[in-house]
Amino acid sequence: MSLIRLLAENGTITNGSIHFEGKDVLGLSNKEMFKFRGKDIGMIFQNPLDSLNPVMMVGEQVSESLILDKISKEEAWKKVVELFEDVRIPDAKQRAESYPFELSGGMRQRVMISMMISRKPKLLIADEPTTALDVTIQAQILKIIKKLRDDFNLSILLITHNFGVVAEIADRVGVMYAGNLVELGDVYDIFEKPLHPYTRLLMKALPTISKKQGRLETIPGMVPNLINPPEGCRFENRCPKKIEKCKKIKPKLKKYQEGHYYNCHLEMS
Repeated sequence: MSLIRLLAENGTITNGSIHFEGKDVLGLSNKEMFKFRGKDIGMIFQNPLDSLNPVMMVGEQVSESLILDKISKEEAWKKVVELFEDVRIPDAKQRAESYPFELSGGMRQRVMISMMISRKPKLLIADEPTTALDVTIQAQILKIIKKLRDDFNLSILLITHNFGVVAEIADRVGVMYAGNLVELGDVYDIFEKPLHPYTRLLMKALPTISKKQGRLETIPGMVPNLINPPEGCRFENRCPKKIEKCKKIKPKLKKYQEGHYYNCHLEMS
C-alpha cells in the first residue's frame, strides 16, 4: 500500500524514499500517481471480493483500466475477453458479463489478475494471491502467474506466509519479522542454509514427509508491540541465540556470501 500510495487516511509515510526506475514515488503528485498505478506497478489484492465492485459486471471493471489508455469502449471490451482467455477463464465472453458474486473465488482472482496486467505494468505486486483458495485452485493461479511473468516480461513482488508458494515461484526471498528485513537471498540459499535465527526456526516449523522428529517446533513468545518497538533486535525476546547487545543495539544487514545477507549480531556459518 505504501509502494503505490494507497494507505488509508490514518497511515503516513514519515521518512525514507521509494524509488522505481529512477523516480521517487513519494515525489509524484496525485495526478501522476493516477497514471503510475497500473501502468508502472500493478497490484493483485488479497481478497478480490472486497476489491471488485459488486454492482458492476467484471468485464466493465477491467475495461475501465484499459480506457485510461485512450482506447474505445469496443476495443477495450475485446481486450477484456482476450485477457480473460490469457488467465484461463472459460467462456470468457459470457464471464465478462457476470457480476463478482456469480463467480467462484478462483475466478474472481483471475479477474483481478487480468485487471492488473491489462496495462502491462513492469512490476506486479501480488499480496497473498492464493490465501483464500483451496490447494488445487492455488496451483492453477500460481501456474497462471508464472506464465504471465514469462509472456509479459513482468517482475513480481510476491507477499506470502506460505513457504510452498515461495518455493514454487520465487527466485529471491526476503524474510521479514515485525516490519524488518532479517534475511535476503536466493531461494535455494534460504531453503538449504537459512542463517537468521528466525528463518531457521521457521524452517523447523515446516511439515515435510521425511521428518521423523515428532511434533513440529514452535517459536515461543509474542511479536513485539510495533507502536513502541524495542530499540535493539525486534526478535530478541524470542531468540534462542540472543546475547546482551541484542537488547540495546539494532543489528545491521551483513553479507554472508554474494547475494545472501542476514540481519544479526552473531557470525553465522
